[in-house]
Amino acid sequence: MLLRRAPSGLTLVELLIGIALLAVLLALAAPSFQAQIAASQLNSASGALLGSLMQARAQAIRLGRRVTVCRSADQQQCDTDPAGGWESGWLTFVDVDRTAPGNNAAVSVGDTLLARSEPLPASLRARGNSQVSQYISFAANGEARTLSGGSNPLGTLQVCSTSTALADARRATDLVLSAGGRVISRPAASVTSNCPGP
Repeated sequence: MLLRRAPSGLTLVELLIGIALLAVLLALAAPSFQAQIAASQLNSASGALLGSLMQARAQAIRLGRRVTVCRSADQQQCDTDPAGGWESGWLTFVDVDRTAPGNNAAVSVGDTLLARSEPLPASLRARGNSQVSQYISFAANGEARTLSGGSNPLGTLQVCSTSTALADARRATDLVLSAGGRVISRPAASVTSNCPGP
């Protein structure tokens, strides 16, 4: 006696229903992924800038020399354009002579370049208030100083996302420079006008 085996596999209708259900689930999950990606980019960028500043301070203390971090659009020289921002990238260098005109940072012939940081993703902005809009310089004792040797320039750098996937309460991080040269990261109390809304 021959037993007939039941057919295995899916029919075309069952397969199409399964694909349709999968498409609906993916459409529902996509906005959540966009928010996750935007938040991850923001955390990564603020962490990179914070890490560079902490490393610069540590190097200043270790070397017993002035170490400066400045924003840089060309990854060769400090950027002094008032319209520019830290999102274009930054340089970290041992600033031997501090000879730039005015109170601007510049990489000179005798300076040692310690690190170059690439530009941030296009959806991110990083802007500082007037005290830290172009550079942050650490003296040999780790304190933040102006290039002319003036007192500690307390300041805040704000890293923010222009993504529509994040609400205002989640789209910015403040990096706050304290009197002793320490830099701390905290969620921004408000998003500044330097960060256009979604």
